[in-house]
Amino acid sequence: MTADPEPVSSPPPELPRGVRSLILTGAVVTTTAGVLGTAFLPYLAVEQPLLLLVSSADARNLVLVAPRVDWPTAALITIPRRVLAMAVTYGLGLLYGRALLAWSAKRFPRLARLVDRLERLFLRLDKLLLVVWPTYFTSALAGVTRMTFRPYLACVVAGQTGYFFLTFYLGDLAAVWTDQLIEFLRAHLWESTAVCATAVAIQQAHSYARRRRKAREAVAAATSPE
Repeated sequence: MTADPEPVSSPPPELPRGVRSLILTGAVVTTTAGVLGTAFLPYLAVEQPLLLLVSSADARNLVLVAPRVDWPTAALITIPRRVLAMAVTYGLGLLYGRALLAWSAKRFPRLARLVDRLERLFLRLDKLLLVVWPTYFTSALAGVTRMTFRPYLACVVAGQTGYFFLTFYLGDLAAVWTDQLIEFLRAHLWESTAVCATAVAIQQAHSYARRRRKAREAVAAATSPE
């Protein structure tokens, strides 16, 4: 009986400076675009649905705009946008290795007990999982386990294509509810946008303050005498 492959424990490879800069720039750009898209979601959903997909092509946004855009145009935006986000996550996994999985486990505690099992499963079924479970987590695993980029990209494109058609179809089915939501947002466009933008700003400020506090605690722990 073949033993399960072991998770990668060696340090992540040293990447060229240009590649590291590209990965980190991509992370900043995609994250910033997603935050702005969420902040101005009511306005974008009503007035600029395609721009909402450009900012973030997650399921929420695609379901919301699916009844109001044609599928070829939506596909031309959604699939490349999601492939880009997944490729950035793959790059972060390659750059930071298992430290990225540890960060994910802290952020999503329910995943903590499953990380090692999912990593072993991914080592056995990497291509299949990227196609049938096309998530940020599987892309991170692809980077952590150092899957080569070309087969990774082919699997991600296939997985995100399937993701698009399934989600777009669900968006059409949900049109009876999302149309009502869009009409509500249209009737209260500026109020809802202001509320959404304020909520995102508060969340980002809280997140920044928490990171600063943890950084100060880490410095204090490192410099305090034994």
